[in-house]
Amino acid sequence: MPDTVPQFSAKTWRAPNLAISSIAGNIQPHHEVALADLVLKRKNLLPSIKKAVEEYQPDVVGLSAMTFQFNTAWRIAEFIKGLRRDIKIVGGGYHATLMYEEIASSDSGKPFDYIIRGEGEKTFGDMLNAIEGKQKWEDISGLSYRRNGGFVHNPPRPLENLDTMQLPRRNARMWDGYLFSGKKLDMVETSRGCTMTCNFCSMNRMYGRTFRTYSFERVMLDLANAKKFGAKYIAFADDNITLNVKRFESLCDAIVAAGHNDLRYIVQASTVGIASSPVLAQKMARAGIQIVFLGIENVSERNLKMMNKGNILEKTKKAIDYLHNNNILIVGGMIIGHSEDKEEDIAQNFEFFDKANIDFYGEQIITPYPKTGMRDILIKEGLVTNTSDYSKYNGFWANVRTKYLSSEDLQFLRWKYKRKYSTFFKTTPVFKANFPKIDLLRIFILRPYYRIKNFITSMGKSEREIFERDRKRFAEMNNFFNRL
Repeated sequence: MPDTVPQFSAKTWRAPNLAISSIAGNIQPHHEVALADLVLKRKNLLPSIKKAVEEYQPDVVGLSAMTFQFNTAWRIAEFIKGLRRDIKIVGGGYHATLMYEEIASSDSGKPFDYIIRGEGEKTFGDMLNAIEGKQKWEDISGLSYRRNGGFVHNPPRPLENLDTMQLPRRNARMWDGYLFSGKKLDMVETSRGCTMTCNFCSMNRMYGRTFRTYSFERVMLDLANAKKFGAKYIAFADDNITLNVKRFESLCDAIVAAGHNDLRYIVQASTVGIASSPVLAQKMARAGIQIVFLGIENVSERNLKMMNKGNILEKTKKAIDYLHNNNILIVGGMIIGHSEDKEEDIAQNFEFFDKANIDFYGEQIITPYPKTGMRDILIKEGLVTNTSDYSKYNGFWANVRTKYLSSEDLQFLRWKYKRKYSTFFKTTPVFKANFPKIDLLRIFILRPYYRIKNFITSMGKSEREIFERDRKRFAEMNNFFNRL
């Protein structure tokens, strides 16, 4: 889908969808496949879809969407059906997996002919077999399909054996333009799943509480394949790559041994995992891992307990030190908006990030994602203010209130403290070490330009008025249909 999280600019971060390229790599080879990452066509979405349909004349179109993207997927499905009613539309991804019953029984399910739940590689291939008359519909686990005007939901599919997975089909991508910081970006996974019990996460609804790994040989082949197609940056898509720290250390060693440390890597990691090994960060640096999205989450013991995270603050501090001592950049994951939060609690988190020299902020307001334990708790306490407009469920918009702050207050305070502590106007030692030329550009050109621009455009306006201006701008970022 073209929808992006406002915290990450689509101008500097455009990542391919690994799921659809993995599905393409695992279906029968006699099918012609084309992959369309719509994040590359945000400025001319519907004309690009229309041109693709006319050029490729597809029999089947699959649409993968996360929760905040599903409204866009539904409207795209309606648009494609308007072009050709005979095209079969398949919905898949996290939201379809979690909410298939609700989708099937509502208007949002009308343009979809099939819904794939859970991992899609084998289910999609079985569905194509059934369309060709080679397989019975009722025998396809993980599939929902239309019959007699409604949907039939087959039993869930067991988790796949990752040893049987073929490489993603990168050569089937229709468009180019994937990038991070001006260099070509690709995605690779080395494992799937997470066994942690965090109650704000819906991961267990996709994979259960399991952890499955690819062989290092397969990972190295995948990295070589990504390099073949020009990748300079690799984002590891693992849900929790630090769940098995010894394996992660060995993976770093394997990357070096295979000569793939000429790439630069971005990973998502837990503070507990990073803090558990004094040598892990050293091995990560040697392997070429440059950026870690670190799940700091919160610095309040009370809030960490509410998220089933435990008191991890001391481990967080140790993890930050380990990474920074090895010149690894940190994107700090922060979750605010818990039931007891006041303004001082939100300020405390941003102040901690500032003092710890966190290089980038990945702050988000707690989101009551469907089918999560956190959603149940917040609804029971009467703290969810938006239960149905899932397009706002991206961590940026406030869909909850606290006992002391309204949704409006939360939205404003996230903006206020992000603006106050913005790392765009502050250089961290590790950022300077990694990107010296960009740092100089920021210091001498970009920073003065934006300071002057902000001063001029904010003259005579209150802080709330500036906030409203910025909020309207962010609200338009994913508004693809009213632009036409």
